[in-house]
Amino acid sequence: MLDWKALETRANADGEFRLHARFWNARLRVGCGHDTTCVEIRHGAIHGITPWDAAVFGADLDIRADAAEWDALLAPVPKPFYHDLWAANAHHAFSLRGDTHHLCAYYPALRRLVELMRGVRNAGTAQATEAHHGQV
Repeated sequence: MLDWKALETRANADGEFRLHARFWNARLRVGCGHDTTCVEIRHGAIHGITPWDAAVFGADLDIRADAAEWDALLAPVPKPFYHDLWAANAHHAFSLRGDTHHLCAYYPALRRLVELMRGVRNAGTAQATEAHHGQV
């Protein structure tokens, strides 16, 4: 689904994410079809991204969808209601559940994380487009 190491590096270097997540300690369960990943956030930084182990972990937030839904959300220019996780949850087949404290207090961080996921997913596409247009 994603280069998780690249996401961790980008998020931890991203001032906007770090600002919005500065007091956040959470485990996010990110499900794409049958593949599930744990994103561990400690003191506003991603501390690790590992395969989900249901026997060991509990999730503060659980975000799930099938691969086609993730493809739509992480498209370079998303279609209406795929531009944001909350909209995708309300209008499409995304499931966003968990502790409302984490969801409400840290939604700006979560939204930025999705934007960073989109950037990681489309990094090669953006470079190819820029090269094609003579901008690189």
